[in-house]
Amino acid sequence: MTITSFSYFTMLLAGVIIYYIMPRAGQWIVLLTLSILFYCVAATPYTLLYLGISTLTAWGVTNWLEQFRQKNKSAETLGFCRIFVMAVIGINILLWFILKGSQFFIIGYNLFGRLFTDIGTIEPVKLVAALGMGYYTLQIIGYILDCYWETARPQKNILKLFLFTAFFPQLVTGPISRYNQLNSLFERHKFSYLNITHGAQRILWGVFKKLVLAERVGIIVNGIWSDLATYDGLYVWVALLLYPIQMYSDFSGCMDIVIGSAELFDIKLAENFNNPFFSKSSQEFWQRWHITLGTWAKDYVLFPILKSKLIISLGKKLKKKYGKKTGKFLSTAIGMFALWMVMGVWHGAPKYVIGVSLWYWIILMLGEFAAPFFSEFVVKLNFRIKSFSWELFQMVRTYLIYAVGAVFFRAEGIKAAIAFLESAFISFKKENWNPWIFFDESILNLGVTYLDLNIIIFSIACLLLVGILREKYGYARNWLDQQTIVFRWFIWMALFSITLIYGKYGDGYNAAEFIYQGF
Repeated sequence: MTITSFSYFTMLLAGVIIYYIMPRAGQWIVLLTLSILFYCVAATPYTLLYLGISTLTAWGVTNWLEQFRQKNKSAETLGFCRIFVMAVIGINILLWFILKGSQFFIIGYNLFGRLFTDIGTIEPVKLVAALGMGYYTLQIIGYILDCYWETARPQKNILKLFLFTAFFPQLVTGPISRYNQLNSLFERHKFSYLNITHGAQRILWGVFKKLVLAERVGIIVNGIWSDLATYDGLYVWVALLLYPIQMYSDFSGCMDIVIGSAELFDIKLAENFNNPFFSKSSQEFWQRWHITLGTWAKDYVLFPILKSKLIISLGKKLKKKYGKKTGKFLSTAIGMFALWMVMGVWHGAPKYVIGVSLWYWIILMLGEFAAPFFSEFVVKLNFRIKSFSWELFQMVRTYLIYAVGAVFFRAEGIKAAIAFLESAFISFKKENWNPWIFFDESILNLGVTYLDLNIIIFSIACLLLVGILREKYGYARNWLDQQTIVFRWFIWMALFSITLIYGKYGDGYNAAEFIYQGF
């Protein structure tokens, strides 16, 4: 079961009806039941045990921590508690590492064996990981640390904590929620027409992005990637530039369905996207793309590292030796390196360390280093940085930077990613740089029709229009709510009809899995 399948929407409809019929004190039990049911249908049922282990360890250590602090209020208490907190966090990381991150150990072991010893190599062992393991593991770690830092109170009811871990809409692809933001799961909710309409509208917009746009763009991208010997030159650039659109419409479409599903139950989930392709810098891009992962990494990785005694001491030495600005830059670079390594490793394979960690760490550090020189350059030339042309250039530049890094997402491995980039920049057939290839029927050999191409252009235009409205009104629907009822219904019915007629549903009305579901 995927969250675009008929069975999912049937379950969702039945769940909403039961939820509001049920006495409000038991509404959270309905959500828990739906979450377990969804998991057992959408994933390998026995892997639910992994969610249980994470929940049990978090529940045990946080409640023990609260009781221990009440009885022991000395200064030594904090150090004693830290050992147990770190041990439980270590258990959750180890469980994730065994099931999702073992590639790093295997590659390191084999490389060490080739270079220094003759111990042979080991082959990857395929283990079944829990659905959404990367997302709920970060949630649990964040919850434990919040309780340790006393910014959240421990949940006494282990079943409620399990609901926080396994809440079914966000289990597939996030967002990565904080406990204090999601404790509305356990509150009592009245039926609201506004929640139902807004939730349904958000789901419809997400299904449109996934089934109408992402699936069609995916046909072109996959066709080029599957035969780079034939399709290089301009074709590669088409794949390079279209894949970010596929990934965005796929991932953000999933988020719309997830957030809309939760909104039907009057549960507000954190936003995960905010017009990322309107970003004028890579730093801004990561404040708008996969927002909850970025904020999690800042709050639980970057800030603790920068506030640690080791980094503070190192920063003082660097400032004394190289000057205040350079010393601050170097100490910040160390913290940022740790943050981006966590982001790359979290995705579960070495190729992401290249395409996420190293690529963006280098880009951001170069930007930070060059900022003073650029400011001086702007002043001397009286450059108009607020002009539309310059801002458009910045957005295009940011898009291209992301597109290059995204190659490592799409590729099977690091070698495949490098080969793809070589076919774009170095080795290619001269005839495939002829722009007329897009005006003959060769583009149709990839598996699309002219109708598909027109629908892609129309859908991208819709995304652009909605993005502009969101920049101005917060949400496009805020603008739409100000229009007449006839116009509003026309827009929503038109969107529904387009999605119904032109959606790529797949076999059995079950679309392909979401790109980020694998994490």
